[in-house]
Amino acid sequence: MSKNLMARSIVIACAFGIIFLLINLFNKHESSIGMVIGKSILAALVFGLLYYTLFALMNTPERKIKFGVTIPICMLLAIIIGAVLGALKIGIIVGLIVGVLAAYIWEFISSHQSNGGKR
Repeated sequence: MSKNLMARSIVIACAFGIIFLLINLFNKHESSIGMVIGKSILAALVFGLLYYTLFALMNTPERKIKFGVTIPICMLLAIIIGAVLGALKIGIIVGLIVGVLAAYIWEFISSHQSNGGKR
């Protein structure tokens, strides 16, 4: 699964980078083509890393439920709060981080409850 996930991550990250490059080229806000290419490569790398990390985490049905519940709820709340405060980008980032942390905390608590606190 790891090789398949890695290959899929690379293909999707490259596609995302190309789309990001085309959108920025047609937008014409940047004066330098080098700056646009650099931002596109950086966006593709970040997207590929996030894609691989999140799908590598979701290797069991229980984890899919935990991450599938916490991430959207935290993202929605953080986006609403970020929009009210005028910092939408920060709200998206904070929502993703809080959602992943909440899922890990939920998993930690449930694993300790299931085995009586013993490892």
